[in-house]
Amino acid sequence: MARPLSQRRSKRRILKTPPRSLILALLGVFAILIVVFFGWRRWLAPRPLAEAERRQIALRLRGSIERAGGKQIWVKEPPYAPFPPRRADAAAEAVVASTAFPGVLSAMEGQAQREGLEIKTRIAAAHERWHLADIRLARGRQPAGRWLIREVGQLRRAAIIIDDLGQDLPAADELLALPYPLTFSVLPHLPHSAKTAEEAHRGGREVMLHLPLEPESSAKPGPGEIRVGMREAEVDRIVDEDLSSVPYVTGVNNHMGSRATADAVLMREVIKALAERRLFFVDSRTTAKSVAFEVARKEGLPTFFRSVFLDDTETVPYTLGQLREFLHVVEVEGASLAIGHPHPSTIQALGRFLPEFERNDIQLVPASELLSLPEAAHLQPPPAPQP
Repeated sequence: MARPLSQRRSKRRILKTPPRSLILALLGVFAILIVVFFGWRRWLAPRPLAEAERRQIALRLRGSIERAGGKQIWVKEPPYAPFPPRRADAAAEAVVASTAFPGVLSAMEGQAQREGLEIKTRIAAAHERWHLADIRLARGRQPAGRWLIREVGQLRRAAIIIDDLGQDLPAADELLALPYPLTFSVLPHLPHSAKTAEEAHRGGREVMLHLPLEPESSAKPGPGEIRVGMREAEVDRIVDEDLSSVPYVTGVNNHMGSRATADAVLMREVIKALAERRLFFVDSRTTAKSVAFEVARKEGLPTFFRSVFLDDTETVPYTLGQLREFLHVVEVEGASLAIGHPHPSTIQALGRFLPEFERNDIQLVPASELLSLPEAAHLQPPPAPQP
């Protein structure tokens, strides 16, 4: 006998509606799966890179590409800006000579692998002949840094020596406040010779002895002067005494000396004394008749020469003009050296103009670094004019 219609509908409702306990069980399983899933992702996901860790990674990357590039790479560090940039998406920048460009990119990739980083490199044309590599590094989804590596035909470098230091501590402090590797050349036996050299060394600046040599005029170079006609032993003694008053010296350039530097016999004695103490020499070129550079090169002493005087006239406009001229010389020669003095106008002009060197891809370096460049070995001062 057929069941009443009401009973059949009730049964169908019972069959279509799951028990409450089953629903709760399914919800519980679903909740557990969500917890497990997100917990698993959290466990596998890389932890965010702390700024200190990202900095250490950047320093190791820098060391790797600098070893690969040698003297053909310049990792830029803009004044007043930290290295590496604090933001992970901000780029550190390097300029690389074309001969070293492939090796530097390979070194970057190898170090990134050792760091466990993913690396994405996009190479575009930065110039009709040279390239720009935009490199982005990450660990999982966490940015680990960005690099812009720009290829150039030749790295260009410049050194600036500031002479006549040792008399004015406030002027030396103002020069130290400029965040550039100026080279400090300190006169011997002055009230602040030792203090100036110590402060310069503490501030990471290279220190030179500004060695007084005899001029053609009646001007007095000051204590510790070397004169034409002095014998070897006397030259050696004076060099020793001068060096004892200026600590941390790595090299020497002449103060005045238009007569002394034109005397080949005397300059051989001076160069011999410097070679025995493993000091380099920069010819200040106070006279076109100077043979100091030629003698030093012939004797095998690391040496270079001054191309531009920055402040024969003590005004800001004049020194700015000389700095522009110096920048042009560096662009043409690839390496050059200028000399200035601790005048207020010079310090003001340097503060205004020095950023132009970086903007023009010219690296400012200590004098000793300029001397060690292969391209510097092929440069020489212009010949003296014929009478």
